[in-house]
Amino acid sequence: MNVDLHVHTIERSPCAIVSEIYQIETAIKAGLDGIAITDHYTLVPRQRLLALNEIYAPFKIFTGIELSAGPNDWLVLGVDDPAIERKDWRYPDLLDFVRARDGYIILAHPFRRSPDLGDDLETYRPDGIEEASINTPAHRREDIRAIAARLGLALFTNSDAHYPDAVGSFRNRLPRMAA
Repeated sequence: MNVDLHVHTIERSPCAIVSEIYQIETAIKAGLDGIAITDHYTLVPRQRLLALNEIYAPFKIFTGIELSAGPNDWLVLGVDDPAIERKDWRYPDLLDFVRARDGYIILAHPFRRSPDLGDDLETYRPDGIEEASINTPAHRREDIRAIAARLGLALFTNSDAHYPDAVGSFRNRLPRMAA
């Protein structure tokens, strides 16, 4: 399964300039099997997500969210709880919230804003880290791989698509279709 797990839409991310329909149809044309809509601080409403999945089946649309917590941004997948839609998270609290709901948390575009990460990933270990995206500094790729190896984190390559034709520019190959 080829998926892009970091996609934004104009419906819920003011910094995006394309619609969810555009992103989905572009992803399908790019040969993806699914995307996660990870708008800033806002989940795709459950009924809308169900409708999109019905319209575009067998293509899969997953809900996610991108949140800032401390100096970093985080992708959260698998949590469909509106209580997550806050702007005042501390990273340890966000991690606890995600874990309590059996979700998945990925460090998004590390080193984008700072030469160091600033969060204690040894103590508060996420599930994964973005190795590459439109907003991940390419010159830090080896550093990211080293962090992932040291901490046992999964590596992800996602578009972080906010604008036309970016979705699918990076993708992840998963071994099976997710539920």
